[in-house]
Order: sequence, then structure tokens, then C-alpha cells
Amino acid sequence: MQSLILDGGDASTRRNLTTVSRSVVNSRKIVVVTGAGISCSCGIPDFRSSDGLYNLVKQQYPNVVMKGRDLFDASLFRDPTSTAIFYTFISKLKQSIDKVQPSETHKFLYTLEKHKRLLRSYTQNIDGLEGKVGLVSSSAGASNTSKGKGKVNPKVMRNVQLHGDIHAVRCMSCSAEFPCTSEHLSLFNGGTPPDCPECLKRCAARIARSARPLKVGSLRPAIVLYDEPHPLGDVIGTIESIDLARRPDCLIVMGTSLKVHGLKKLVKEFARTIHTSAALSSNAKKGTGKVIFVNRTPPSAEWGSVFDYYVSGETDAWVMRVLKDWKSMRPQDWETQQTL
Repeated sequence: MQSLILDGGDASTRRNLTTVSRSVVNSRKIVVVTGAGISCSCGIPDFRSSDGLYNLVKQQYPNVVMKGRDLFDASLFRDPTSTAIFYTFISKLKQSIDKVQPSETHKFLYTLEKHKRLLRSYTQNIDGLEGKVGLVSSSAGASNTSKGKGKVNPKVMRNVQLHGDIHAVRCMSCSAEFPCTSEHLSLFNGGTPPDCPECLKRCAARIARSARPLKVGSLRPAIVLYDEPHPLGDVIGTIESIDLARRPDCLIVMGTSLKVHGLKKLVKEFARTIHTSAALSSNAKKGTGKVIFVNRTPPSAEWGSVFDYYVSGETDAWVMRVLKDWKSMRPQDWETQQTL
């Protein structure tokens, strides 16, 4: 793994950064994996600062001691107080996310898509900012009221949300999904979950024919907590298999600490496939078949043989550098776009 400092001023570093850009520009089937680092510049408040979201919630529940990580652990649903705190926190987080705009990195993902370079985007983020730039995400089916499983079309979905989407809610009883509305947020902010309209409809239908009413489920944010399975886990596994079989020629990993087991496995599988394909392909001379990690902090030693390049710096600055190089290396790509 070659380490490069993005704002390094020496000629050797600049040449190597251009080589990294060329590997992206020459690739045609790019997989991108992203984490929270790509949304830092958007202005989403952090959790732990004095004026952060967690302290705002603590002001509402002053007598409760709860660690930040506990807010994202599935065990919180065992206790009514921790459940109420979770709903309040998510309400404030969603309201903050609704006010921000996508970063340059999010826009870069859509640029890859427009130029038919993006094979797939996988993200750990729940903020849904990929959707704001035009990438169809795995929660796009939340506008229907049927059960969420099996409703995702891999051909249409361009962004896989590995940890769910804060802009959707899901019934804890029947699994129906809906867009998260201001009415939902108002109830969540008070620590109360909304009733599921699908359950209410079925219950009313049974009562109308004098049958015993069904239990009405509660809606919760459609995000994946620690120690709970992803409701679309099987679908995501199928999509990953499809993408591996298509032999991607570049992997870009940005803004993640690479600590989550499932994500580590996904990155290593794609990296292995890309390196194997590059070794067998005549296109390797174009500089494709590379695995690139862009982050403020370096990866641990276990990634030394996985990544070809580690670029130290902000993801926004790096994608702007790649775009500048791209326009210089292949101006015809941009001239074509302007005439459409």
C-alpha cells in the first residue's frame, strides 16, 4: 500500500496522485464504499460536542444516564425510557439532516453515475444524501405500504444503504415501510412511536366483519442498530454477488474507519476480485484494477495488502482533484455531456 498526503507539495506526491486519478478515470466499473467522513462537510451536527445532538437529548431527559453507543443498540427497545430517548434523538437528527445539502463527494458519486462509470455505491450512512444528488437508494420503495422485503430492484438501485435510511419508518410488527413525515417526527420528538397505518387498516377491516382485532404495530426509524439484522440483508447479499460477478475494475473506499465486521468483509471481497481480475486482464496496463482508500486517518496494518493506495486527506478535496485531472486527461468526456 502506497501512502500519499493529499496536500503534499513535492513533485513525487503530485505525480502519484495523478496516477491515482488516472486509475479512476480509466475504470469503467467502479464500486464505491463510503462512511460518515463523506458527510462531515455537510454541516450535520456531531453527537458528542457541548452543543451536539446527544446533549440536546440529555436536556430533555436529565435524570437518565445513557452512553452514546447505547442509542444505536437494538437492546434499547427492552426499556421504555431508552426507547423514548432513542425516538427523541432520531427526531432531532433527522431534522438536522433535512437542513443540509450533499457534499462534493456525494456529487462525485452522481458524476460517476452520469458518465456510466459507477457499478454501485455502498454506504454506511443513514442520512440519505446520495438520494439528494439523484442516486436511487435501497429505501426508494418506502413510498409503498407493503412489506419491504423483496421490493428492491437491483438493476434500478444505485446506492445500497448498509445501515438503513433515516428518511423512512418501518412497522415493528408487519414490516411495512413508509416515508418519515413531519407528523412522525413530532411524535418521535416526544418519545412516542406512531401507530402503523397498515396495521390500523387491517384491524379496521377485521372489526368491520366482526372478527377479533389484530395488534397494531408501532413505527420505528428504518435504520439498522447494533446487534440486529438488516431487513434487506438477503437482497443486499444478492446485489453484492451480482456486482462481484460483473468484475469491477476499481474500488474506492472513503470516509470510514473500517471497524464494522460486515463492511470489512465486503471491502476485502471486492478488493480480492478486482486484484484477481486485473492480474488476468490486458487492461491492467491502463492503471485499472486498483483499490483506493481516502480518509483523514490511516487504515490499520491488516489493510496493507488490501489497498493499493491510501490518500490522507478530506474526501471532498480528493474528488475535486480527481475531477480536475479527469477533465485534463479526457476532455471529450465533458464536451459530450455539455451537448446533451
